[in-house]
Amino acid sequence: MTHADWIFHGGPVHTMDPSRPLTDAVAVAGGRIVALGEDAAAWRGPATEYLDLAGKALLPGFQDAHVHPLAGGMQMLGCDLSGVHSLAEYRSLIADFARTHPRDGWIQGAGWYGDVFDGGFPHRTVLDELVPDRPVFLISHDGHGAWVNSRALELAGITDGTPNPDGGIIARDGTGAATGMLIEHAAGLVSALIPEPDEQHIRRALLTAQSYLHSLGVTAWQDAAVGQALGMPDSYRHYLALEADGLLTATVTGALWWERDRGLEQIEMFKTRREAARGRFRATAVKIMVDGVCENLTAAMTRPYKGHPHELGMSLIQPDELVRIARAVDAEGFDLHLHAVGDQAVRDCVTALDLPGRPGWDPRHQIAHLDLVDPSDVARFAASGAIANIQPLWARRDPVLVETKLPYLDEAHQQVHFAFETLRRAGVELAIGSDWPVSSPDPLWGIHTAVNRTAPPADPHARDARSQNEPLLPGEAITLAAALAAQTTGAARANRLETERGAIREGMAADLVVLDADPYAAEAAALGGIGVELTLAGGTAVYSRANDAALSTHAALSTHPALSTNPAQ
Repeated sequence: MTHADWIFHGGPVHTMDPSRPLTDAVAVAGGRIVALGEDAAAWRGPATEYLDLAGKALLPGFQDAHVHPLAGGMQMLGCDLSGVHSLAEYRSLIADFARTHPRDGWIQGAGWYGDVFDGGFPHRTVLDELVPDRPVFLISHDGHGAWVNSRALELAGITDGTPNPDGGIIARDGTGAATGMLIEHAAGLVSALIPEPDEQHIRRALLTAQSYLHSLGVTAWQDAAVGQALGMPDSYRHYLALEADGLLTATVTGALWWERDRGLEQIEMFKTRREAARGRFRATAVKIMVDGVCENLTAAMTRPYKGHPHELGMSLIQPDELVRIARAVDAEGFDLHLHAVGDQAVRDCVTALDLPGRPGWDPRHQIAHLDLVDPSDVARFAASGAIANIQPLWARRDPVLVETKLPYLDEAHQQVHFAFETLRRAGVELAIGSDWPVSSPDPLWGIHTAVNRTAPPADPHARDARSQNEPLLPGEAITLAAALAAQTTGAARANRLETERGAIREGMAADLVVLDADPYAAEAAALGGIGVELTLAGGTAVYSRANDAALSTHAALSTHPALSTNPAQ
């Protein structure tokens, strides 16, 4: 008998396998799970790492069903505003970054929150004061807007009289002057001028993101925008290169970016990409943006926004065209990954996913975000077989929601806000994605909010009493079991990985995470404080708190503080 590389024992093992949900030992050999329970001991050999859990919990490695690792890694390497939540702190970080990067032609970064500013939007005058001599381009935390200075507007030729581009808005003040806030596709007027990062920087950003995600127990994910998308370079060939070099330790499902100004001809390119990506990186999905977000009135709504009687948001792809695209993409065997925030966008997606079945085809079509779902569409959603790709960390009464979103929603819309339990109860499958860097990719933070509908205590964007103690629609909370499933088996199904990852079962890949506490033994209010001690991907340790660092082969490439032993701090 081959001896085990690892044996875990002495604590609860939550397998996420309904046929054997709990055991107390696991043996790993050759990157796979070879035995459970009392059978594990027989695999012990002289070189076996025999790890006593001492009551701590072992779970399958978490999977993220919707994440943007390149954007997250680039943010970590740039002027990263995501760890603070005040204008004074933004000013300090921007000034420090500009001072310590004197040779950068552009000051780039991301992570700011609109509720920090009066009226919910930033102004160029702050940036003009801090960086008067170079263009500044800072993406909002949700990726749907950019904050730029006067120098950037000048270089882009944007004046007070420049018309809004298709699918975008140049924000203006009461006098009609451009404020330096560029919404949706308007940001592209400036981002198009920024030189592409070199290959070394892109590689470093992806590896930095991978280390960070491993430190949070994430071993697989779906990259929700593989292509020239959202102001980011195309990550496709970089994933392939990292895999070829043995540096891609995660398993990645790529959602290939649908360019809305092109037609069905791009499907041929998607097929070529899918054929060449069949290892740790697989390109099996197509990502389509259907609308924007509520905070800037671009999410497509069935009724006008409160206080804006003629504003229904933006349908970035018209319903009839979406039906045509969905049928063509589905016919070629791709999974559809649809961004839909407003209830009209969700309705359009549900209609588009009413697709004819065919023998041998098991689609993993999913609708992501789902801020608002009209009750009349829930049964149709369930009947479509689509997966609900949810971002639970958004479902709490934090300042962003209360100050920059709820004022635009009427009472009826507010009552269907992030209706996770309604969808689950109707029979809709749930998969959790973080949408990082829009919000933290920490699975335990997301699980905490899914269960409590309040913010985890350490979240810097929600430390006020209301965020911590007043649940958002508590009837839409889901159980701990449902939340863990959505972060493991549910996300694995959405990522088309459930036959090999997402559960602890003999023969499955040994993607595992050791938590410092058992979620089932913890109080619900303490879920967000549970941390990761060890992460294995394919039987190899890729993060260890004991070693105080990510163990992936590139660890020395990054010194970002988020790669410390407790990224939640």
